[in-house]
Amino acid sequence: MSISLLKTRPELRKQTMHLMSFPLHKKEYFSGGGGLSSTIYDYAVFLQMLLNGGEYNGTRLLAHNTVRMMTMNQIGELNLGDAKFGLGFAIVTEEGSRLQPNQVGTYSWGGAFSTSYCVDPKEKMVVLLYRQMWGSKIGDIDQAFMPLVYQAIND
Repeated sequence: MSISLLKTRPELRKQTMHLMSFPLHKKEYFSGGGGLSSTIYDYAVFLQMLLNGGEYNGTRLLAHNTVRMMTMNQIGELNLGDAKFGLGFAIVTEEGSRLQPNQVGTYSWGGAFSTSYCVDPKEKMVVLLYRQMWGSKIGDIDQAFMPLVYQAIND
C-alpha cells in the first residue's frame, strides 16, 4: 500500500496502523499468515536449532526427523515456481538455485515489516535480514544482500 494512498485515505491509515501494532495489543490476533512476534536474537536461536537438526546448546528440542520433514519438499511435483515447500519454509530446488546464490536445500521464509531469513545446511549458515519497514517493495536490498553474503564466505 503506498504512502500517498494512506495520506489521502485516513481510514486505510488507521487499519494499517492497527495491523502494524498488533504485537502490542493484549488480545488475540487472528491471522493465518501471522506468526511469531519476537526478537531477532530469539529467531536466530530458533533457526540455529533447526540447523543443528533439532538441538540447541546440547538440548534436543525437536526430533531429527521432525526437522527433516519440515525442511523437505512436501508438495511433490506441484508447480508453484522455482521453489518447493516444506512445513513452514520455501526450499531451494536445483532449478531455483540457478537464479540465486542459495544452494539446493536452503530453506527460508519472510515476514511482515520486510523481514527474511534463510538457513543453508551445506554452508552451516543462518542468515537473517530484518529491516522493520512496512511495504512489499523496499528497494533492491534482497537482491543485493544474499550474493554479498555468499561472496563473503572464505573457503
